Amino acid sequence: MEKKSFFQTKEGGLTIAFIVIMVAFFIILAGLGSANDTICLVGFVIMVAAMLYSPVKTFIIKPKK
Repeated sequence: MEKKSFFQTKEGGLTIAFIVIMVAFFIILAGLGSANDTICLVGFVIMVAAMLYSPVKTFIIKPKK
């Protein structure tokens, strides 16, 4: 059995998704601070993409047989 690096496992992917969600949160806060709706929207889109990473990978990309 091959040994995978941490970031190639499911736990590593979820860790990266969590970090991306935290970065998106600060992008949204920066957009609110500068009253810029575009920056808020970008942060929201990044957050939604990171939240959908696990379900998409689990049920669409690599479904169990």
